[in-house]
Amino acid sequence: MKKVFLFVVMTFMVIVIPTTCASASQVEFSGPAELQYYDAQIDILIPRLENFQAQYHAVNGRYYQALQSHAAAPDVPTVPDGIDQSPTDQPEDLALFWEAFAELPDVLAWAFSIDTYSGPDGDGYVLNITTIVNGETWNRCRNFGPASEDWRNSDWYQVVVEEF
Repeated sequence: MKKVFLFVVMTFMVIVIPTTCASASQVEFSGPAELQYYDAQIDILIPRLENFQAQYHAVNGRYYQALQSHAAAPDVPTVPDGIDQSPTDQPEDLALFWEAFAELPDVLAWAFSIDTYSGPDGDGYVLNITTIVNGETWNRCRNFGPASEDWRNSDWYQVVVEEF
């Protein structure tokens, strides 16, 4: 009898728990409105990045890495000054992605970089975005890789510098 009762309770919990969780549309974003505008630009960039990375990985056996697009996080739309920089272990610079796939405006109010990794469950990459809004630095990260690496994702968060 105990096993049946436990099964009924667990089934009831599975049904009840999802209905009490807030859906994404119910969660209010509390950051500056500019970040939502940047998210719209980033949402356009992501499918292009995924397409580019799939092609690059098929040819090179690894994902493409990009150093920071801007030397300093911009607070106004700024021409990227890191476009000709490349990591020490990869000959291609950011121009490879920017000019052929990104289809971004000539100026951006946010900087980005792409980090690559090899984990126990496979390879992946992280799109890192940084901007300054009203004098505050904001970061966001988006992971593309194994589900076990989803801890690398983060929504917008404010960077707080502690002085010691």
